Amino acid sequence: MSQTDDKLESLKYLAKPFFYGGSNNIGVLLIHGLTASPSEMLPLGKFLHKKGFTTHGVCLAGHGTNYTDLPNYSWKEWFESVEEGFNYLQKHCLQVIPIGISTGALLTLELTSKNPDEKISKLVLLAPAFDLKSKLAKLVRFLKYIRKYHYKGDHVLQYYKDHNLYAYYYYPTLSILEFQKLSYYIKKKPMNISIPSLIAYGALDNTISIPALNQAIEQKFAKKNLICEEIFENSGHNFTTEPDAPQLFDKIHKFLID
Repeated sequence: MSQTDDKLESLKYLAKPFFYGGSNNIGVLLIHGLTASPSEMLPLGKFLHKKGFTTHGVCLAGHGTNYTDLPNYSWKEWFESVEEGFNYLQKHCLQVIPIGISTGALLTLELTSKNPDEKISKLVLLAPAFDLKSKLAKLVRFLKYIRKYHYKGDHVLQYYKDHNLYAYYYYPTLSILEFQKLSYYIKKKPMNISIPSLIAYGALDNTISIPALNQAIEQKFAKKNLICEEIFENSGHNFTTEPDAPQLFDKIHKFLID
């Protein structure tokens, strides 16, 4: 498929990184998920900006252009995009709080583990994808030989249109493998996160493994009393555009200011 064939071409302007200057010297770094774009975090970014925060939504390497670009980038290059956004935000704010969703949550953990507490004071993980439920993910090592791209389905494409989301509606097989490398790396890396952390996910999320999430909480965080875990009953994986989004945004705001 060429870019002229992109059925979401009219939404591509939303795939660019965004930056909104705030008034409280606290910056929020917003990190989208695999095959998504900054548009996934834009509603939350605008909401928090109205509350006084400086918000910056990064675009991960290989995203926001065409799905055939994505296999050319490794998870380490995705992480470089996060570090660039973090360094940029530090120039404008005294304090930075990262918020990542899905694969972006894993990249957020890596960023936090590499920076001391005085640089990152709090952490928000939305629908963190420590492991996936899908059969596609389990078979991807075999599928890479016979299928380069997997169509997500007409219903997913329509969801993106209905919610003003620019995202790839094909999964590149090699990019799922790259996600698995990231997931394995994060699960194996020793971490002892000791800052207040909000972890939230939807009860209707059919993408992430909750047992893997619970195991990560046990292994990666120093003290459970520093973790606020929230489950939203009416939400699936596209957390920032699901029915519970207003309640989620309010919960995030309260966590950031407490």
